[in-house]
Amino acid sequence: MRNKLIFLLAIVFALVTAFSAYKYLENLKETYRTSGNFSQVAVAKQRIAAKTPINEQMLEFKEMPVEYIMPGAIVDAKDAVGKLARSDIYPGEQILSNKLIGKNDPAGGLAAKVEKGKRAITVPVTNVTALHGLIGIGDHVDVMVTFDTPSEPSFAATSTIIQNVPVLAVNRKTEGTKGVQEDPTTATLMVSPVQAQQIALAIQQGSIQLMLRSPDDKAAPALPMSKIEHLLR
Repeated sequence: MRNKLIFLLAIVFALVTAFSAYKYLENLKETYRTSGNFSQVAVAKQRIAAKTPINEQMLEFKEMPVEYIMPGAIVDAKDAVGKLARSDIYPGEQILSNKLIGKNDPAGGLAAKVEKGKRAITVPVTNVTALHGLIGIGDHVDVMVTFDTPSEPSFAATSTIIQNVPVLAVNRKTEGTKGVQEDPTTATLMVSPVQAQQIALAIQQGSIQLMLRSPDDKAAPALPMSKIEHLLR
């Protein structure tokens, strides 16, 4: 009987201690809130692998004392959503701005610049077909292909197969504006998957030329194919 009483008293004391600790922590939490020393911070809800685009479902916000919030921690979802994880982020880890890669961050590489649903494809160019290096990263171009017509193999034709697509890189350069210092040998474009197939076929069957567009010109007019006879009029 005495052992049971001691056991029950031990349980009661444990419950009282746990409740007291809980109340102390709650009071401490409330003190931080009222004193303005408590803030929300974004933490990872799940493991986020490197180079993974971050969405709202991967984040949760927890309140904690400001002295426990790391410098550069994300406190607003809009500052993280849409960016890439620079390295692995683990569940419960605070989301830090220096562990995120934005679209224009060179650390993200070319993949960070490719929009969802688009593809990057590289085309061979020369000084002539790439305007002597005056096509720059961020410019928009049309793609023409000149090829021998199937019905008349000895006669060539030129067709504009793609219009108004952005240039992501010239040679290995992915940053900068106009004027690549070295002669251009390749240009990397951002296109749709279907357009990527068309370009791959054009590279194999003909020669490609890029046409530079005005930044204000978004039109995509229907252009007829040009044939040899059009030059003989």
